Amino acid sequence: MKKDLLPQGDYIRQLLIKSNVTNSNINSLLRDKGVFLGQNQKNNSIPLIMKSIVSPKDFLELYETQKTKEEAVKYRTSSIKCSTNFDFTDIFDNSINLNQLIKEKHTYRPNYTIIGNPCFYFEDEATAIFEYQIERENLLNDWTNNKTYHNGAITLRKISDSDIQISVQQDFTSKETFEVNNIMLSVLKERLFNKSIIKSQEDIITVKFKDFDNSSRIRFFYSFTQDFNIFLKFKSITDIDLYLDENEESHDDVKMFLDEIDNLKLNGKGLQNHVLINNEKYYSKLIFGSVKYRYKLNFNGVEGQVIINFGFPDYVKSKEISSDFQISIDLLLGKQDRNHKNENIIRKKLLELFEMKKIESYTKYKTL
Repeated sequence: MKKDLLPQGDYIRQLLIKSNVTNSNINSLLRDKGVFLGQNQKNNSIPLIMKSIVSPKDFLELYETQKTKEEAVKYRTSSIKCSTNFDFTDIFDNSINLNQLIKEKHTYRPNYTIIGNPCFYFEDEATAIFEYQIERENLLNDWTNNKTYHNGAITLRKISDSDIQISVQQDFTSKETFEVNNIMLSVLKERLFNKSIIKSQEDIITVKFKDFDNSSRIRFFYSFTQDFNIFLKFKSITDIDLYLDENEESHDDVKMFLDEIDNLKLNGKGLQNHVLINNEKYYSKLIFGSVKYRYKLNFNGVEGQVIINFGFPDYVKSKEISSDFQISIDLLLGKQDRNHKNENIIRKKLLELFEMKKIESYTKYKTL
């Protein structure tokens, strides 16, 4: 965020009262200044910060904290079956006017624009990457974020085993960057189709909610509780969006409890051990929409915790059975390791490992 003045007083209050900035964030800043409070409440801590001098570094850390919690990077992946070989340089041989495509999609002027004129670059002959940033106007928000900036990316990797495929990775941080990604994917599909590299929409493969029955979907989610790589050790499941299938009869021992409930939002420290969701005889009745996992991280000497959220967000929002599988990664690192370069390296590696596990589990548990 670029501003001409460093906020104090009421200006800093507007940021600190947001729910995204927690008591812990504020008290951590106070402790760094040598101030220790007996009561960990904003009513006690915010007035002290309003009267103190907040350095540019301190303010930026608070601002980035609330921005990060609002918009953690989400990932969706898919693959495209190709009928012939190709070079990425031939597909992206001319520029794409993204801002024009965005305007054409909207009846009225959109509240965001693409910054500059981004284009695909080629990491190697098998990898094409499109990275961009949008500027979004938020006229109803306070001064701290009436203009915000959000990053998005699409990574394409050509895989040549027995068949040629394109692995597609979408990174997005807001609904606008998700929209831009979909516009770019439409351009990609059109160009692949025009060059006869793909034959139809059926060549595009994603992990969808409807690809599982209730039992196999739970087994798919539970497969991530294994210690499947050397960098992560599974600790617990902490949150589950759980729905009940009205077409399935409840077991007698839980019938009175379940029959009056439509859905449950479960929170806990070790839900993988809960009697309701740890017994396979109940699986046919239970619909998992999303699951949050906690892992212990040790990545080349960098230690911390990783919070992974797996799920089908469009099903959670609107019961859309064609919802695509989505993942978000939240890194909790020590202050000495908390920097953009470290986090990017760790995220990239973890995403590769989870993608491999996802494909393995999807192949094993899908029912369609």
